[in-house]
Amino acid sequence: MIEVAELAKEQLTALVDEGQRQKLRMLLNDQHPADLAEWLSEMDQPHRLSCFRLLDLDNASAVLSELELEQQRELLKALGDIGVVPIVSRMSPDDAVDLLGELPKEKAQSIIRQMTDIGQAEDIEELMSFKDDSAGGIMSTDYLALNEKMTVQEALAYLREKYEDIEEEIYDVYVVDEQEHLVGRVTLRELLTTELDVLVESILDDNVIKVTTTTDQEEAAEKLGRYDLLTIPVVDAQGVLRGIITADDVIDVLKEEATEDIYQSSGINTGAEDSEKIGSSVRSAFAARLPWLLVTLLIESGSATVIRHYDFVIQQTVAAASFMPLLSGITGSVATQSTCIIIRSGSKDKIDWKPALRTLFHEAKVGMLLGLFCGLTTSFVSIVFHGTTHNLGFIVGVSLCLTMTVGVLIGTLMPMLFQRVGVDPAHASGPFITSLLDVCTMTIYLSIVHTFLSHII
Repeated sequence: MIEVAELAKEQLTALVDEGQRQKLRMLLNDQHPADLAEWLSEMDQPHRLSCFRLLDLDNASAVLSELELEQQRELLKALGDIGVVPIVSRMSPDDAVDLLGELPKEKAQSIIRQMTDIGQAEDIEELMSFKDDSAGGIMSTDYLALNEKMTVQEALAYLREKYEDIEEEIYDVYVVDEQEHLVGRVTLRELLTTELDVLVESILDDNVIKVTTTTDQEEAAEKLGRYDLLTIPVVDAQGVLRGIITADDVIDVLKEEATEDIYQSSGINTGAEDSEKIGSSVRSAFAARLPWLLVTLLIESGSATVIRHYDFVIQQTVAAASFMPLLSGITGSVATQSTCIIIRSGSKDKIDWKPALRTLFHEAKVGMLLGLFCGLTTSFVSIVFHGTTHNLGFIVGVSLCLTMTVGVLIGTLMPMLFQRVGVDPAHASGPFITSLLDVCTMTIYLSIVHTFLSHII
């Protein structure tokens, strides 16, 4: 794909330099927006701007929504309000909100005020009033809704007229009452196969899976996936239908949440929306990475304190000290595995304690079995390959069995505790849990070595 993008970039750059605007315009507007965005992203800023100016408005809006944040900002700045307003007007409201949300508030409001489509401007302002990570923040205001008192004939005529104004492909039809409250849904199949004089309220399904505007976007995505829906309706506190979340919105959410979890599990205190800032801004990268590194530094100081407390043990048996990195590494690995299992199987917002306790006991048994096997293996390796005494090999094996069991328990409990206090459990799998386990591992191992020191020397 990179080779294709590179070839396209060279071809487009050459056409720009040669001034072949007509040929360039035809070539650009004949491409899929996603492919075109990839090609433009490989070009330098002047050539990218020259190509972008030749796009039709519909293509320009689609391509702009596909570009990276920094490239969007460059184009918006170069185009100015006069060039941006028509493009934003052609975007679906949710895509327009994503774009305007990256601009200063005054700049975004200025663009909205210049839009000639009042309805579109109001939809954008409404969406911008919701939190970015809520269902209201990611929903689309393009949806099909019928009044329950319509006949099937009236409903079909209404849909035929309304569908022309919808930007996206919509297949789910919802039903509302006179006050716009969501009362059900109806399929196109039922509308097409029912007698024309039948009322919509008599064929609707009132068992509708829905979310509210304040629902977290990850919970909304999880619901849509769990029930195999193409769209999920979004209502406000009064039950009024405000929009829908589509499958492509969910894909974006899942990518964003996965990116956020990766950062947090690495001890980087930021969300997916700031990922580009981390790569381009020294200040953002410093601010995102420092907090949990400071926490790690403080906890790891505990490991240094433990080792210093047992320095006389280390001086008397260097062979025992040589196994400290092994115990620390394996214990940290098994704890991280347990943490990942808990995070992927749990909910971000609440804990169901019965399954949680069941998982805890399950992981404890797994930890003991893993610890026993790895302990025996380590004991054998230490005796055969490192020439240690049988007593030291036994002590290393027992210590590893204990530390791995403790590691699994901590790796299981920490995400639960983080959830309990309202902190994203993904933080538990980062440097925090690794450093905490280092303290536990050193304490357990050196305490056992100290207890049986006379049998080792």
